[in-house]
Amino acid sequence: MTTIKVIVCAIDLTRASRKAFDRALSIARNTNAKLYVLHVVPANRAFSSQAAERLELLTTLRQRAERAGVRVRVVEQHADPAPAIVLHAQSAKADLVVLGSNRRRGWQRFKQGSVGDAVLRQAAWPVLIVPWDA
Repeated sequence: MTTIKVIVCAIDLTRASRKAFDRALSIARNTNAKLYVLHVVPANRAFSSQAAERLELLTTLRQRAERAGVRVRVVEQHADPAPAIVLHAQSAKADLVVLGSNRRRGWQRFKQGSVGDAVLRQAAWPVLIVPWDA
């Protein structure tokens, strides 16, 4: 079995991301892994959109990880989400990538796509997709 030393948890401002973070934090705590919390603002949105909400969430998540004794690094980027997640996972030499899923279906999924699917297609490491209702 591969030892998990580095986890990249990609989050957005959804409930699914909070569940993904909970799972990533639990794994990091149990394996003594370093946790990268990555938030990517899509390139088609202004980086300043929802900045206050984003700052509050990222600060809260960082503080939770620190209180749990987990080494944590928070990263924000303005880019297309899936390629940015792949890039950060590669540069961090991730052993695991954790993402949330909103379980979009039908037209909404076709129109908006799935970041999780795109990351899976390019992944060279295990990817854990945590549904919002897990």
